[in-house]
Amino acid sequence: MTATISSPEHLSRSRLTRERDEELTSDPVIRAGLTRRHRERTARPARVAVVVAVWLVGTLVIALTPDTDSFIVHGQIPLAVISAVITAGLAVAWLFVLRPVGPRRLAVSRWLGHWSSWWIAGAVVIAGWDVATAKTGWARPPYVPPPGQLFTEAWADRTLLGSSIGHSAGLLGLGLLIGGAAGLATGLWMGWSKQAGYWFSPIVKYIGPVPTLAWIPIVFIAFPNTFWAAVFLVSLTVWFPMTVLTNAGIRSVPKEYFDVCQTLGASNRFLIFKVSLPAALPNIFTGIFMALPTAFVTLTIAETLGVNSGLGWYINWKKGWSAYPAMYAAIAVMVILCGTLLTLELAIRNRVLAWQKDLTRW
Repeated sequence: MTATISSPEHLSRSRLTRERDEELTSDPVIRAGLTRRHRERTARPARVAVVVAVWLVGTLVIALTPDTDSFIVHGQIPLAVISAVITAGLAVAWLFVLRPVGPRRLAVSRWLGHWSSWWIAGAVVIAGWDVATAKTGWARPPYVPPPGQLFTEAWADRTLLGSSIGHSAGLLGLGLLIGGAAGLATGLWMGWSKQAGYWFSPIVKYIGPVPTLAWIPIVFIAFPNTFWAAVFLVSLTVWFPMTVLTNAGIRSVPKEYFDVCQTLGASNRFLIFKVSLPAALPNIFTGIFMALPTAFVTLTIAETLGVNSGLGWYINWKKGWSAYPAMYAAIAVMVILCGTLLTLELAIRNRVLAWQKDLTRW
């Protein structure tokens, strides 16, 4: 048998850490806050059972109530089947929560504990929406289609809708890459060089806030095709917040950091990439967060006016044919895509900036 011998320094550090944790948890206010946070993040089996019961009731209402003649759609995917699949998935999650221990049980419990109210609200909204449209005909067709018809139209037009999603994703990704890189470089240059700040500051102040619609007549004439014109518009929209916030982040770095590094013989390259950029990361991530929604707005406008493919073009084309269910399905896809990108950006931000004290978690 081999014994692990710890150094006195290691034992002292461990003892200090343990004493500090015991001191914190002995405070009744801190202990109550930790308990409340644990309860909020962890789902109890009874609460998950309520979620499953609400979805089951909604599924039965949708399945047992007949549709009106105003909303009969041939080839429609039954909403009851979709709702039953979701209910079955939640029931499986409930079984995981009932387990006494296990990492999967803890992960599912935390996820349901945080989003259980949204699951209940989703079941109520979908069931109420279907009752108000397909079951009673209270809402006016075809402007307010039932939820099942949205799934049906999206599945029936999946080839064109998929190609539109791919085109929009490519255009958006290229615009974000070019605009983000240009904004990062411009903001870094402005924050580091007084001369660059002197020349670029008026350009950023007067050209950056100009609405995207104002540039469309010039851009679609100046560029050889509509695709690169749309890429330029998205890049310009991303460039402005990235430049402003990167510049602000660089300028907000305490001067003492540079003085200490220069005293130790640091070069300008070290000061830029090892001091300025890491200190400006919170502002840079805020710039990305602000640029993403505006980039989606610009993307939709550009595809609506000039590009012959993409989600914006698809929505405008379906609206021209009064195909409102397909139009709403494309809007729902755009909402999911935008929300997913924002969620991913915030997750990366929280991971990269884990060292930042008092970081606001989204």
